[in-house]
Amino acid sequence: MLTLLAGFILLTDLQAAVTPEQAKQLKSELTPLGATRKANIDGSIPAWSEENYDQINHSKWLRKIEKEQPLVVINHENMEDHKAHLSAGLQKLLTSYPDTFKIPLYPTHRTAKYPQWLYDNAYKNATGAKISPSGEEVTFAWPGIPFPIPRNAKEAIWNHQLRWKGLFFKLHTIESIINRNGSFNLIKNTLEVYSVYHNINRPRKIDDWRYTYYLSYIKAPSRIAGGAYLSHETMKPVTNPRQSWIYLAGQHRMRRSPVVGYDAPTFTSDGLRMMDEIDIFNGAMDRYDWELKGIKEMYIPYNNGILQQALLNEENVLTPHHINPEFTRYEKHRVWVVDAVLKPEKEHIYKRRTFYLDEDTWCIMLADIYDESGTLWRVPQRYAVYYENVPVMFTALDSFSDLKKQNYYIQGIKKGSVTHYNIPPKKGYFSPTMVRQRLHR
Repeated sequence: MLTLLAGFILLTDLQAAVTPEQAKQLKSELTPLGATRKANIDGSIPAWSEENYDQINHSKWLRKIEKEQPLVVINHENMEDHKAHLSAGLQKLLTSYPDTFKIPLYPTHRTAKYPQWLYDNAYKNATGAKISPSGEEVTFAWPGIPFPIPRNAKEAIWNHQLRWKGLFFKLHTIESIINRNGSFNLIKNTLEVYSVYHNINRPRKIDDWRYTYYLSYIKAPSRIAGGAYLSHETMKPVTNPRQSWIYLAGQHRMRRSPVVGYDAPTFTSDGLRMMDEIDIFNGAMDRYDWELKGIKEMYIPYNNGILQQALLNEENVLTPHHINPEFTRYEKHRVWVVDAVLKPEKEHIYKRRTFYLDEDTWCIMLADIYDESGTLWRVPQRYAVYYENVPVMFTALDSFSDLKKQNYYIQGIKKGSVTHYNIPPKKGYFSPTMVRQRLHR
């Protein structure tokens, strides 16, 4: 059953800002980012504690977790015993692939750990962060979670979009479409991302609409290598849409791209992932009616260090219809449930989307996606893993399953392929001119 934090949430844009008295809950009943501190009734979700959060003990904790065995392996035969904690998408995968898809359920560990300054800023944002009446623009926030005590669905989704993923990082990804027969061809990318929103020297009042600079360039296969995509992500996606450019390797030039978003397919997914599905969801929310349904205990991918190590030999992981369950780990966590239904006057290939946001990180971990007839169509999953060098809970692999075509698309990050910098890049590093110069070399 869905529950709401009584006294803190009113699902309307007309609710007054969180009061200082309510914000104090972030130092008592709630964690610094707004999760429930206490354990659940049966103790299957432990209480949040900073006991193991110093660097040495936290690292030992993560290694210990990787040696655990599942409490139970959920399949199509015992699914009914666990149905209350399974998303519609996970239930459908279990029944669609009864011989191969399984959910290894492990003990729950609340391993998400963040720098203290992010906790401090979330506390200040609770009473001070500003959002437009439409919910489409965050205009006044300290770097960090803007709405740790959300009053509506859009504030929760902004928490997801503006959560800490690191300041400036470079990572290498693999991506591929895995066909029904299990065949695939890997694409290797390098991503560079700078979250200017999380620059601690950024003024609290956001005059510049940009919050993230994103560059992706293809390293392999050779037939498409050299191409790149640059975007400047926006905190005002309706009035100031993202700016984007495409680098044409053969011409050594950057070409301004039309505004790309919503249900435009991403360039290498063959329509299995839309532009607003990068990071499971990003961008403007104006095409949907949004509802914050409440908090629910659910099984979600979590602490997937073993999966990330297994990606070093991707042939073992990328099996037909879904990734190999042998390497996955699910845990029971509390999640915020957010429902989005397409407005009658708007267009999008997805009629309805239900998102499940981990209470400890505000990251979307699962989604159920429905087509225009209301039929469950696609199931995105984020196999979360903790990056000690950042520190952040992010992803080892994102998977997008298509229940009609019975294929799926993945984007994964192999172990050891992330470099994080604690200082911003030099000024202009993500300008189209400087990006072209770097790629041309």
